[in-house]
Amino acid sequence: MSTNLGMKIAVGLMQYIALLFSLTVHESAHALSAHYMGDDTAKHMGRISLNPIAHIDIIGTVVIPLFMIFFPSSIPLFGWAKPVPVNPLNFRDREGGISLVSFAGPFSNLILMIIAVVLYKVVMHVPPLAVFQPLRMFLFYLAAINLILAIFNLIPVPPLDGSGVLAKFIGLRHYEDYVSKIQPYGFIILMVLIYFNIFDIIFRPFYLMLIKIMS
Repeated sequence: MSTNLGMKIAVGLMQYIALLFSLTVHESAHALSAHYMGDDTAKHMGRISLNPIAHIDIIGTVVIPLFMIFFPSSIPLFGWAKPVPVNPLNFRDREGGISLVSFAGPFSNLILMIIAVVLYKVVMHVPPLAVFQPLRMFLFYLAAINLILAIFNLIPVPPLDGSGVLAKFIGLRHYEDYVSKIQPYGFIILMVLIYFNIFDIIFRPFYLMLIKIMS
């Protein structure tokens, strides 16, 4: 029994490392893209960094993920980092800046997922495979977690990144009007989507595709 518990905790901590790294890259990508578009608010706060400490949110990055490791459920390991502060008024192009900075986070997760898949396929062909089994597991979790983060964050419900991506496509005035009307109910909308398993319906085809690619 204790062996099984130890294995579950070891796997959970492996997933946690993958999650922490993915969240760090995600937030750093937001900060770097904001700097590129002319806003150095995040840069001055040290958020263009791959140091996880710069991005940790006590509840979303520590408490909830670790709770899920020691008290496993059917829900995949989940968490969030401290949002990157952005001032769109500093952007050279407000519409383009909001969209680019919003998309940078999920895009970084897609890039990490692709890298993890490629490395996973390489490791599968390196003998003896048993020696690299922990690395193979880590790369699988890294790919899956980044897929989840990318898809989840692209949902166009404030405060998720997907709402910001809309700015370039619907225009700044319509975007600001949309956010002002939806944002007060954003958390409630997300809870309803979670309760009715809408995220699972959206995510499942992509996850099955990932499994097929990595098999």
